[in-house]
Amino acid sequence: MMKIRRGTYTIYEGIEMVITEYYGHGISNPEIENHRELSYPKELGKLKGFKSDDNSNSFFKDIRVDKLSNAYKVETKGSYKGDEFLLWGYNEKRDVIGLITYNEEIAKKYDFIKLSDSYIKEVSPSKIEKIWEERTKSEFDLPLPEGILEKKIIYQKDV
Repeated sequence: MMKIRRGTYTIYEGIEMVITEYYGHGISNPEIENHRELSYPKELGKLKGFKSDDNSNSFFKDIRVDKLSNAYKVETKGSYKGDEFLLWGYNEKRDVIGLITYNEEIAKKYDFIKLSDSYIKEVSPSKIEKIWEERTKSEFDLPLPEGILEKKIIYQKDV
């Protein structure tokens, strides 16, 4: 099954990498606030300056935000019975994908479960008509990488 992505990414040294906060972020220290961690899969080979993370099968590196030239936010979305939802993970054991909505009316229509700030329902991937990624500006106010599609179709059911 495809990977459901949600987060902030960059193209750095020609490789798509995840940008994450690291322990200590959020402390009132401007120096810490200007740092993030880049990570990417080990299968792509080790780049200079990156360290091995044996727990996650990836390489990582601390970087100052001002050293990034691009960044973008990715959200995976899907259509279910004609309505659009955020997708939240795929559970391989149970073969289900989580659908998220903030719309109470839609949640009631499809019998979603209430969370603190949203609603969720798990459905079989076979019930989803179309899956796509939306790429938008990140909180870093950097441009999207050159050539990146703002919307990338991952899967579309035959009509």
